[in-house]
Amino acid sequence: MNSITPELRERLTKQLAQSWLKRETAKKNTASVAIATHEHYSGLLESRTHLLDITSEHAALAQAVSCKDPHVNKLITLVQGSYLPNPVVLKILADHSRRTGTIMSYSVFDMQRKEIFHMANVLETYYQPPIERLEKIKDWTYALNQIPLDSSQPVDEQLRIAAVKGTETHFSADSKTVYGCAVLTDGTIFYGGVYSSYDHRLNLHAEMVAALSAIASDKKNITQLCIVSNKFVHEVPHVCGCCRQFLAEISAKNNTPITILSYSWDGTQKFTIPLTTYLPYAFDSGGSIEEFENPSKL
Repeated sequence: MNSITPELRERLTKQLAQSWLKRETAKKNTASVAIATHEHYSGLLESRTHLLDITSEHAALAQAVSCKDPHVNKLITLVQGSYLPNPVVLKILADHSRRTGTIMSYSVFDMQRKEIFHMANVLETYYQPPIERLEKIKDWTYALNQIPLDSSQPVDEQLRIAAVKGTETHFSADSKTVYGCAVLTDGTIFYGGVYSSYDHRLNLHAEMVAALSAIASDKKNITQLCIVSNKFVHEVPHVCGCCRQFLAEISAKNNTPITILSYSWDGTQKFTIPLTTYLPYAFDSGGSIEEFENPSKL
């Protein structure tokens, strides 16, 4: 039986506090670390819709990819509360290992550091996809996906440049189209690309990856978000409905307005809009009548 060090348990316990929970009285919370050349941490991200929930394992892997450190050989999760093995998580892990060609172990521990689940190789499960290593990742070297805001330079242009860098980590087996996103929060810019899935159902869009990177770093007060895509060379791309809802929940929970920026790939076209105008009536399972009647307060 494996164990985790007191230091790793302490780090994961702190990460539990960074989870984005639908309710603070949740029966279950998790934090995960994806270990490659560096350690990449994330908590659980829940959504009001639940359709947009992101497991801590999925988020930790997306973090590793955003930092160009995809060869995860070990993923460890700490669980607070009840636990049952999640076949969706096992599929996500297997698909990641499939694309990197790196054998990954997966261990789950309770708060007493007792191992409650273990797989030495995530590819040896009910779902056994063939190895299809991504050519694009062979030359990647670790690069932290955040930069401090430079007060001497235009903010919008810094966000555009960071979003373009995010496109470099678009994690897909076959897509020629890439998307990138950057978010500004507390004087720091976080960026990332799409973390795709083979079934296209479990994709994490670039907006989600950039936002979860900020949240995992305890910088949750996102004020601006910028997207770019090589699919839109002379026109601007738009944030999809799922990501608008995802961002609206972040904005509402922080009580912080978010401004959306979108640039054409050639940088000549720009679109700017407040999120509340972009999505005036976001879904909220616990919203008051006053909030729905006055969406500017969301």
